[in-house]
Amino acid sequence: MLRETDAEGYAGCCEAIRDMDLRDRLASITAPTLVIAGADDPATPPEHGELIRDSIPGASFEVIPNAAHLANIEQPEAVTRAVLDHLSPTTARSTDR
Repeated sequence: MLRETDAEGYAGCCEAIRDMDLRDRLASITAPTLVIAGADDPATPPEHGELIRDSIPGASFEVIPNAAHLANIEQPEAVTRAVLDHLSPTTARSTDR
């Protein structure tokens, strides 16, 4: 799928993301938040994830070893486990009703 993506369209998306800065809005997030970063991601390194975590009240942070920008593809079991662990308390609360 990635190889078949139109190069001009991909470049346009990259430019839009590059120029977008929503850091000032992170503090308004109230949902339980898990930030995931690939340990070897050169585009958005773990330090970026830490900044996001530190800006969202109560957020947690998980670094996925041996993964870069597509951690969910590169280490699907580790990402799935992190997401399920994050959702477990929420799922328990919603089933307790």
